[in-house]
Amino acid sequence: MLNILYAVLIIIAVVAAGAYLLTVGMRRQGARMYDKYSSYTRKVLADKVALKTYPVKPEYRVVHPWKALKLFKFTIDSHSADKFRRLNILDASMMLCMRMFTCFILPNYGYNLPMLSVDIIFIGKKRVFVIEVIDPAQIEDENIKTYYDKMREGTKKAEVLEYAAVDMEWCNHIVTDFSVHAKSDRSKDDVMFEIFKIFFNAYVDMAENAAPLDPEQSKKVQEGMEGYVNALMEKGGPAVNVFKFLLGPKQPEYIRSVMFGVD
Repeated sequence: MLNILYAVLIIIAVVAAGAYLLTVGMRRQGARMYDKYSSYTRKVLADKVALKTYPVKPEYRVVHPWKALKLFKFTIDSHSADKFRRLNILDASMMLCMRMFTCFILPNYGYNLPMLSVDIIFIGKKRVFVIEVIDPAQIEDENIKTYYDKMREGTKKAEVLEYAAVDMEWCNHIVTDFSVHAKSDRSKDDVMFEIFKIFFNAYVDMAENAAPLDPEQSKKVQEGMEGYVNALMEKGGPAVNVFKFLLGPKQPEYIRSVMFGVD
């Protein structure tokens, strides 16, 4: 009997050790990839944009609640600039083995610019890769056309990735058709990083060259972007639902004021 118990304990210990080593390896790989995207993003911004730190309430700078057994941690770094009402870089760790890089830009409503939303999840060898260019106002001009064409070069490179379906039909008409929703594995890391660089540089250059809008068009941009966030709050989405669980009644303030910056 004791020999059987001893054997069982050894098996449990081996399995536990294997699981621990696996999650450690996954976390290290996720950290390495997060740093790669974060450092590149910050370098481009430092070279091209005069950023100002945006003050986030202390309680929202790091969301790491016991409610989720400390398995979810979100750290946000917020900025603003002349043409960016809000620029957020979010570092998310989830369930011990998932790491996510998020970059979100809400433009100054006085310019004809879309929102840019990037979410890249690293789960061991697996990847989820999403770049959305969200354009509710859909005001055409040469600057928009020039840099949307550059972004389409990134979309073409994404053809080697597996398409990841997104169940948010209510916003299909404002999420540009060259946005990328994909999944892959680490064998395509270089491809995904190249796609990100194309989109991000095109967006920053587009913002640099954007001309001011007249008041009527500026209002159209504002109403479109605020309307998108309002609809997202009403209809739900992955991030909105996660923060509803984590933050409860504080979720609307976090989503509207911190994550999207519309309030």
